[in-house]
Amino acid sequence: MAFTTASEISFINQVLDRIAAGQITLASQTSVEALAAYRHWQLTLDSLIRSFTWPFLTDRATLYPMKTLLLDVEPTSAFSVGDTITGITSGVTAEIYAVTSNTEYQLIYTTGDFTDGETITNGTVEVVYWEGIEVDYDDKTVIWWDGSSASQANLGTGYPSVTNLQPLFGFTYQYYLPDDFARLISVYEEWGTDLPDDRWKREGQRILTNYTTCNVIYVKKVTDPDDFDELFAELLLLKMAKKLIPAIPGTKSKTLVDEINEDLKDANRRARIVCLQEDNQSGRSNWNLARYGT
Repeated sequence: MAFTTASEISFINQVLDRIAAGQITLASQTSVEALAAYRHWQLTLDSLIRSFTWPFLTDRATLYPMKTLLLDVEPTSAFSVGDTITGITSGVTAEIYAVTSNTEYQLIYTTGDFTDGETITNGTVEVVYWEGIEVDYDDKTVIWWDGSSASQANLGTGYPSVTNLQPLFGFTYQYYLPDDFARLISVYEEWGTDLPDDRWKREGQRILTNYTTCNVIYVKKVTDPDDFDELFAELLLLKMAKKLIPAIPGTKSKTLVDEINEDLKDANRRARIVCLQEDNQSGRSNWNLARYGT
């Protein structure tokens, strides 16, 4: 494995500059420096993302309950995990999370509810436009599906029955977290109550709860160094540099380690102050920000 983008290489070379190590290129990544940097890159990045509520990575999402889709007709070409399926009448889309049989599927990431009896397709569907305006019928957007297309016709099925996919016990609903999820900040409905029916639990990539709706605030993943906030980038650079010192011959010295440790403490303090200023919600005690340190 190796770094795949010019922005990653540029960032790693800044790390190597900090410890006076040799540079790497996108075309040549077999040096001690390149191999050591790649070994530590993903874990260090993911750990820093999860360590703090970074404002530039904070996002919101409305989640839909996981569902069980039961078809009365077996598709001639079976649906697979990861497929996106679409209701022809409703325009609702969902991603298949698990296949329990050729006619039963567990769904995540639905955009709404399928219409009783509508046709479900695993092919591409499009919104119908007339002179640049979406065509509506009975207050619903008209969806076009080319049934004559062999690939779509073979994947078409119909008359779905959709029910909530309940957890094994303890809660009524489960919601799947977004693909870019890194850390959960809050489930919006929780605020101001501690009743048993208004509690939730995270298990893996799912939120288990009795909420009939679920809105989350979360920290999302980032992979492109060009998208890093400046304070985040500085912390990541210093953390990577500290890890690479013992891994790269000729860079280890007590003076250098002490300098980077001091820089890390300073960068952590500045990050806490700036992020606190950007997350000032009157009347709320932000425990996470208060306790963040080195």
